[in-house]
Amino acid sequence: MIKITLSAICSIFVLMVGLAWAEHPGVATTHRDAIQKAMMTHIEKVTEHNANGMYPVFDPDAKAMVQVKLIQFHNSVEIMGRATPYFVSCADFKAEDGTLYDLDFLVSRKYAVVATLVHAKSGKKISYEIP
Repeated sequence: MIKITLSAICSIFVLMVGLAWAEHPGVATTHRDAIQKAMMTHIEKVTEHNANGMYPVFDPDAKAMVQVKLIQFHNSVEIMGRATPYFVSCADFKAEDGTLYDLDFLVSRKYAVVATLVHAKSGKKISYEIP
């Protein structure tokens, strides 16, 4: 007869959770493709309507709107917000003056972008909180 202790069960559970969430805590990577597809669709629509083909975003550091162009998506996806949870994934952009921006996109459970926030500017993190 095999005797399983509570300690053994807890250890197995911790190991399984660690393996399942190792890449990006809180989000299965199966969501990443749908989230980033929503991001790309959003970026394409906004840049199509913007006269200069750039993506406009508010720079909280400069307290001004800046025009940026997509460089690449990051692989990470998280869930943020307690009141209304959002998927959050980010991408690198470059402004007309060469400044690099790391933008976070808040994506709803229906895979629609609902907001864009500056996460970093020229490598300097800009903090924000989603309640």
